[in-house]
Amino acid sequence: MRAVDAKWDRAQKGDVMDAKRRCATCTEEVSLEVRRCPRCGARAEPMHRGVDGRLVTGVCAALGREVGVDAALVRVGFVVALAVSGGTALLVYLLLWAFTPPSATGTAPLRRTYDWLAGWGNAGASASSPRVERRV
Repeated sequence: MRAVDAKWDRAQKGDVMDAKRRCATCTEEVSLEVRRCPRCGARAEPMHRGVDGRLVTGVCAALGREVGVDAALVRVGFVVALAVSGGTALLVYLLLWAFTPPSATGTAPLRRTYDWLAGWGNAGASASSPRVERRV
């Protein structure tokens, strides 16, 4: 049984290394590790804050991953911009946090707030819905 398990592990590791998927834009086969399609340049996954190197909110780590630089350099850039801009960089940071989802499949905090407010405003209508007509 152990030999079969070892063979299965090797087969899975090989499959992961050779795993491919199709680009959503041009349908070209690309490796799972690429961030952008080499043919059309479309993103493989949207920008999100759930990346390695996240400290507080993950905005700098996400920007660093997107641009291809270390997150520490982005953090230093934000601190310098904060000192030079007189607070405008803080507004940019908060907007990036609000519009960037926490994971690739998640929704951004601003979108969640909007959906919650939209649902709260329609709470009275949803309590009476669905209306069923009774015919005698």
